Amino acid sequence: MLGRDYLKYSQLSVPDEFLARAFLDDAALKEAISAISCGSMRGARPAMKVFFDGCKFWLAGQFHRYEAARQLGARHQEFWCEIQPGSKEDALQYVSTSAASGMRLRCHHSCSAR
Repeated sequence: MLGRDYLKYSQLSVPDEFLARAFLDDAALKEAISAISCGSMRGARPAMKVFFDGCKFWLAGQFHRYEAARQLGARHQEFWCEIQPGSKEDALQYVSTSAASGMRLRCHHSCSAR
């Protein structure tokens, strides 16, 4: 299951230190909460970056979407993901590199596009 596919919130592994390191800006989080609430999160782009170690799917990007689902209790929320082989350490390295480069990807969705 590599490439692009949908994964449910409950399939994603996100250690606390990943969320602590991610820069969850309030605007992006509110946007993601709105998208989940109106049912348009499944179509959000860009894809969430995920590393798969053969057992777990380690989230490495778009943490605000995951946090929005957690806050809303949307355990069955599906996300469009870009899945590549890799470990928890690969995911952490990706997060660190993204943060160092100042990368900030926002959720692109529209409630009117349902």
